Order: sequence, then C-alpha cells, then structure tokens
Amino acid sequence: MENPEMDPRQTPIQAPGREYVNYIVGGLIAWGLIGWGLDLLLDTRWIVFLGALLGATAGLFLARHHLRHRRRGLPPSDEIDH
Repeated sequence: MENPEMDPRQTPIQAPGREYVNYIVGGLIAWGLIGWGLDLLLDTRWIVFLGALLGATAGLFLARHHLRHRRRGLPPSDEIDH
C-alpha cells in the first residue's frame, strides 16, 4: 500500500521565512564581498557596509518578489515568469 504523503515526485514546501533568510544572507555575502573588494582597490573603509546594506535590501526585495509571483501547485521546472 502506497502512502500518498511520501510521494518522491513531490517537492517539500519550503517555509517562506527560510526563503527570506536565504536571500538576505546571500545578498549580504555577495554584495559584502564586492564592497570589500572595492574597499581594497580604492583604499577606503566604508564601501563594504554600503555593499552589505545594498545586498540585504536586494535580497529582501528578491525574496518578496519570488514569493509573490510563484505559481502554486507546479514543480519548479514548470514555473515561468512573464
């Protein structure tokens, strides 16, 4: 007897809070590193903070956009943004 809750073809539903954290942390790391590199090149100390702030803001925006425009009930490969 098959358990419909254990269907391997279905992807688990990810909590929206976890997705927000992933996007924000990713933005912080990526843009923080870009800011750190620019600080080294330009011999400054403040661009890393601006990059981290920009990354966190962009991550928050992308997470909200992704969650608002996701089609429910489709596998991720079938999701198309128009």
